[in-house]
Amino acid sequence: MNKLLSLLLLAAIGALPACAQSGAVRCGKLFDARSGRMLSDQVVIFDASGVITAAGTAAGTTLPQGVKPLDLSSATCLPGLIDVHTHLTADPTDNGYQGLGISVPSETVTGVKNARLTLRAGFTTVRNVGARGYSDVAIRDGINSGDVEGPRMQVSGAPLGITGGHCDNNLLPAEFHYKEEGVADGPWAARARVRETVKYGADLIKICASGGVLSKGDQPGTAQYTFEEIEAIVEEAHKLGRKVAAHAHGTQSIKDAIRAGVDSIEHASLIDDEGIALAKKHGTFLVFDIYNDDYILQQGEKAGMLPESIEKEKKLGRLQRENFRRAVQGGARMAFGTDSGV
Repeated sequence: MNKLLSLLLLAAIGALPACAQSGAVRCGKLFDARSGRMLSDQVVIFDASGVITAAGTAAGTTLPQGVKPLDLSSATCLPGLIDVHTHLTADPTDNGYQGLGISVPSETVTGVKNARLTLRAGFTTVRNVGARGYSDVAIRDGINSGDVEGPRMQVSGAPLGITGGHCDNNLLPAEFHYKEEGVADGPWAARARVRETVKYGADLIKICASGGVLSKGDQPGTAQYTFEEIEAIVEEAHKLGRKVAAHAHGTQSIKDAIRAGVDSIEHASLIDDEGIALAKKHGTFLVFDIYNDDYILQQGEKAGMLPESIEKEKKLGRLQRENFRRAVQGGARMAFGTDSGV
């Protein structure tokens, strides 16, 4: 193949505003992900909303009246990619204490930039799991209205977590009395936070069930939200038609979150055989962001990550990759996530 078009065109189709016209593209080659085959000289037809309605050989496919396909006969077309764990409003160089100087408007600008880059990398759908000030809601709405170039987005707004936990900000001293907007302690406070997050436009709820790598003063394997708190969040979210994604590195937190009914486990670094079996039983998706280990260890210090975060990753990264392999071999449901922006 002389040239590979990694769905830059079909990505653009996926993000077309509702007022767009129906159309078609002619692909020199088209990768059929279902069969695992590369097909030659194919036509893909989509309607005015960007939904693909037909695909087949150029010779055997009838085009809608008045539609002339865009000629990509020298290119290869791929299905749109999906990333279910992104932070488009974040910049990986704004870590640790450097991140304290980043405002919500600045994050929104970063998100607009990253949405465009993500789409042009071939991702037509992303799930954004954590952003301050509902900046991700604004970007999603801008994309849907055609004002911003980017993929389809499902967004969570601020992630929910305990005081002093991974989803709080522990960098400032006590006299600032600062808490992140998603902090909620106890089942009823957590329920109220779910309601508020949905009120302001979230498509899903993100929670921090365990400690994390890039947060100050906690450990990835330590449980944070209790089973009762997670159960209350899940019940409230599902009642309101929202799924729940749980940041959970720790073995017990993973199992608590699955038993409480969350829809996906993010990171899943220290999952054990019982956790894999529970995920299979409940149909819970596991999202391992294993490339993060490479980035944090190679670039983390330059990016301003705390020394303690890099030390945590040194202990965690290899275990996560080994458990990823075991989860795949064990038949657990998996979804692709990068933690982009981190």
